[in-house]
Amino acid sequence: MTMIRQLFAKYELDTQNAGIAYTLNMAQMNAQDMLTVDVDRIEQVYANIIYNAIKFSTRGCSIQVQAQIRDQPRELVVRVSDTGVGISEEDLPHIFERFYKVSKSRSNSGGSGLGLAIAKEIVQYHGGQIWAESRLGQGCSISFSLPLHRI
Repeated sequence: MTMIRQLFAKYELDTQNAGIAYTLNMAQMNAQDMLTVDVDRIEQVYANIIYNAIKFSTRGCSIQVQAQIRDQPRELVVRVSDTGVGISEEDLPHIFERFYKVSKSRSNSGGSGLGLAIAKEIVQYHGGQIWAESRLGQGCSISFSLPLHRI
C-alpha cells in the first residue's frame, strides 16, 4: 500500500493548483499480501485516471481516492471518485475504447481518447479489471483491481 500513498502524494500539487480537494482513504493491508506489478505502468493507470478527474472537475470540486482489499478473489481495489461533470449513461460503456471521446459536455477538453483505453490494457495485463460508474452532472468513479498474492 506504500505504492498507493506514493501515487497519491505525487498528484497532490496538481489537485491543489486546480482548487480541488483531494483525499485518501486506505484500508490496512495484510502483511502476507503481496502486489506484483510494474510500478511504472500502474502509475500510468493512476495518472490517466487522476488527470481525467482533474480535467472534468472545477474549482471547489473534490477527488477521493480509496484503496481497499477485497476477498474472493483477493485483490486490491483502487477507486478514484470525483464530483465533476460526470459521464452520460450512453457514453459510459465506451470510455475504455481507443479514441473514444465523449461528444457533448466533455468535447472541448482536448485529449486523444487513449488514456483510459491504455489504462484498461495495463490493468488487464496485470490480471485485474477496470470499470466506471457515473451520472451526468453527479461526478464519476473509476475503479481498478489488481490481484494480490500470498507470501
